Amino acid sequence: MSYRVEELAARADISVDTVRYYQARDLLPAPTRSGRVALYSDVHLDRLAEIRRLQGRGYSLAVTGRLLDGEL
Repeated sequence: MSYRVEELAARADISVDTVRYYQARDLLPAPTRSGRVALYSDVHLDRLAEIRRLQGRGYSLAVTGRLLDGEL
């Protein structure tokens, strides 16, 4: 399934700004593009859920990124 950033944010229960912030921090992979429209998938939604889960356990974003990348 494909989502625009607003739809992804709503499904993940976070703000659009947070989605973009996670992208800037390389926590979230880049979306695919269809012209000027960025499209996100269930992979992105699952990644956001994992980020929230790790943050809920008290991990910083830096450590969360390393965990998601398999470095830790």
